[in-house]
Formats: sequence, structure tokens, C-alpha cells
Amino acid sequence: MSKGTIKEALRAITATNDEINCIVCTVDSVDTVKKTCYCLPLDESKADLMSVRLIADVKNGFLIIPKVGSVVIVSYISNEMTYVSMFSEVDEIQLNGDSYGGLVRVQELTDKLNNLENAFNQHLVLYNAHTHAGVTSGGSSTAVPSAVDTNVLTPTVKTELENTTVKQGNG
Repeated sequence: MSKGTIKEALRAITATNDEINCIVCTVDSVDTVKKTCYCLPLDESKADLMSVRLIADVKNGFLIIPKVGSVVIVSYISNEMTYVSMFSEVDEIQLNGDSYGGLVRVQELTDKLNNLENAFNQHLVLYNAHTHAGVTSGGSSTAVPSAVDTNVLTPTVKTELENTTVKQGNG
């Protein structure tokens, strides 16, 4: 008996049917309330898969919502229970729900804050240097503001805002 034949015989004897089976499918529809999707296997000899899980439990957690028409890998937990284990395209990703809205695009936020801080600082310089003609202040006919404002805003640095553990893109 050859090594290959012995291996095959041992596998046949010890098979427990606990092997992981996966199917390549396209997403036909998504139910965001039940957090499931309906999938069509690319292998047309296989039956359509209904109520394929997108999350371990219907509570909030890490939820990836696939794009309808995209390719996914559906894995089996049991003969009756399946879940999407890989995604080719996604419509949305939720971390513990969606009540806080989308993630901030850090570079755009940093740019907007810096624009605001620079504009404020420019106005502050103008305010402090502004004089009123014809206003008597001591011996001169012009005066600067009675209280000079020395508060300036420090430009925001991207690293002050960014969580590098969770990243996002536009793709």
C-alpha cells in the first residue's frame, strides 16, 4: 500500500464532517434589519443561500454590508447556518452601530481647522493693529484698541486628531 493510499484511508476513517465548506456567491439582496443577505452561488448546481449572516449576533458589533451584485465567500457554520466570510465590495462598515454617523476624514478636517485658525490669527493681528482716526488718546489723534488681544490659535496637527488603528479609504 502506498503512502497516498494510507493517507486517504486514514482521512476516510477519521472524517467527522466538521470540515469548513465555502461557496463563492454573488449578493442578490441585503436585509440590514436582520443583518443577513441572500446569495446566489456562482456554481449554478448549488442552491441559493437565504439568510446568510453578516454578523455573529443581531446586536451591534462589527458589521460589513456587502454591495448588491458583488462577489462574496459564504462559509458554513453548520448545514443550516452560513455567514459571509470574505467580501469583494462593501457598501458600508459599522462599528457598534451607526448612531454616531461616519468616520471623520482626518486630512480634510485638519485642513478646515487650519484655515479657521489662520483666519482667526489674521483677524487678531488686524484687530490689534487697528486705529481709529480722530480718536484722542493722550497726546495723539489715533489709538490702538485699549485691550490688545494676545491669544492666538495654534494650527492643528493631523496626529492630534487621528486614530491610526481604524483606517478608511474611498475605494
